[in-house]
Amino acid sequence: MPGSPSSQDQLPFNIHQIDEQGFERIYRDCWKTVFGIIYNYTRDEEIAEEISQDLFASLWERREKIIIKTTIEQYLYRAAKLEAFEYLRSSSSHREHINCALKSHCGSRNCTEDQVLFNELNGNLNLLVAELPCRCREVYRLSQDQGMNNKKIATILLISEKTVEYHLYKAMNYLRNNLQEFR
Repeated sequence: MPGSPSSQDQLPFNIHQIDEQGFERIYRDCWKTVFGIIYNYTRDEEIAEEISQDLFASLWERREKIIIKTTIEQYLYRAAKLEAFEYLRSSSSHREHINCALKSHCGSRNCTEDQVLFNELNGNLNLLVAELPCRCREVYRLSQDQGMNNKKIATILLISEKTVEYHLYKAMNYLRNNLQEFR
């Protein structure tokens, strides 16, 4: 419509003036493309959906603090790409570390026994992590499974870095105490 401002005319985009209905419209208009961008890199629908949901949740939770210097669409599409890259970087790094550790052990004659012990340790670790309190478990998984640093975890969960450190200390201490038989 002539005379009406387009999204290009509204730079920088002021997200903290958006109410729930406005945000829902942004979500409806952009979710499919955000999901598609992430899926294009991860090739995993479940992961792409989870990252997309987290991206929109983070945007809503941080709307009072962030300044968007482009259109909301450009911001979301760039954020989707960056989140996909971060996921690939952290999951790839985690897998490479485990594979490298297994390969170095497999040079020994007890490779099968080592693999069995590793699987048992990994299973017990997962059970213990599941027993951690909700926020502590969340912080631990973001740190250990996703490879995020304390600052990023604090930003995502909207808690202080000291709180992240506390939860990691608590988780590591609990795991260390309950995995002593594997030392």
